[in-house]
Amino acid sequence: MSNQISFSHKFSSEACGIVKIAEILNDRWTILLLREAFYGVTKFNDFMKNTGISKQILSNRLKHLVELNILKLSLYKEMGVRERQEYLLTSKGRSLNVVLLAMLESGSDFLSKEEPVVKIFQKDQDVALRLKLVNENNQVVSINDMELRTVSNSKF
Repeated sequence: MSNQISFSHKFSSEACGIVKIAEILNDRWTILLLREAFYGVTKFNDFMKNTGISKQILSNRLKHLVELNILKLSLYKEMGVRERQEYLLTSKGRSLNVVLLAMLESGSDFLSKEEPVVKIFQKDQDVALRLKLVNENNQVVSINDMELRTVSNSKF
């Protein structure tokens, strides 16, 4: 078993979603901000507090994620406080959840075995979850049975 996906030819970087995701997740801060948004963080100060990012870098990264339509600005108001903006994941942003979950699952393999790690569990159950690729019949497909193809993006 080779543990790799087969493909019949080399793909252009314009057709490769991995290249696009690498461009979006181009640094540690962007990934950490998306992680925080995935965890439900929406407020500027909470992003800053949870990641340790500087105010200037945070402002630049959030602006970039809004420009990419991954986050959107929404107004909110708390009692006795002026109106403020929060950052919410768009549907495009939520589509990155599977990328973040794959990073979470795979990343734990690179952490010390002696330290606790974050794992994915089924809600309200003690059942650990793993990411798998399934076909349209909901059958798990082995990496050895996968192949890459270039197709029209509007077809799927």
